[in-house]
Amino acid sequence: MKIGFESQKGDTGILLIHGLSGTPSEVQPLGDYLSAKGISTLGPWLKGHDTTPKDLAETRWQDWAESVKEAYDSLLNRCSKVFVGGLSMGALQALHLSALFPVAGVISMAAPIRIFDFRFNGIAFFRFLQWRTSNLTGGILDPQAPTHQTYPYVATKSLYELKKFMSQVREDLPRVTAPALVVQGRKDSMVPPPNGDLVYQALGSRQKHLLYLDRSDHVVTMDWDKQVLFERAFKFIQSNGQSIE
Repeated sequence: MKIGFESQKGDTGILLIHGLSGTPSEVQPLGDYLSAKGISTLGPWLKGHDTTPKDLAETRWQDWAESVKEAYDSLLNRCSKVFVGGLSMGALQALHLSALFPVAGVISMAAPIRIFDFRFNGIAFFRFLQWRTSNLTGGILDPQAPTHQTYPYVATKSLYELKKFMSQVREDLPRVTAPALVVQGRKDSMVPPPNGDLVYQALGSRQKHLLYLDRSDHVVTMDWDKQVLFERAFKFIQSNGQSIE
């Protein structure tokens, strides 16, 4: 397992998962905030990342999930209570993990459950083309925020894997029973904002909360409303059985 960031603090930990073609740095701001509050953190690299887009194209969504499970097991070895959170495809991974294994709670940020774009929905017909000539950079409105680091382009095969994974997570959502915090930027340019409601409604969790961030684009952990997100995430963790000094 390759680690992007890590802190060893209290007995409660949170696993934070980056998005497709992204890096752990996109979720590290939340990790740093929670670490300062006494929560142990772990932000792994997913398979196919931190190398080349070609390497990513050779992985499947199951390979990304394997990276997540490895990191979850590692954090569980030193924390009695483990939360999981993720951004975009990382949010899908967090939800998928929560459907299969016991977690203290799940924080889903900008999870793509439905993409209303005929080009994406027809990606199966183009998955054998070599490259999609675009990237997944951007997604932040705050001009003072650091640059969102991603691969310069994404293989069409990788987008096809994302589409398949979205279908899997739609099936998973009713099986997620852990407390859940669903976060969505109202100005998200990559994942249509109604996805927040779609995730929230489909979750099987009895204790669930929906937080829309009015000024934020896709990368909510780095945009205008990040402080609102950080404080709400900490309260969510506190409310689920952790007393942190």
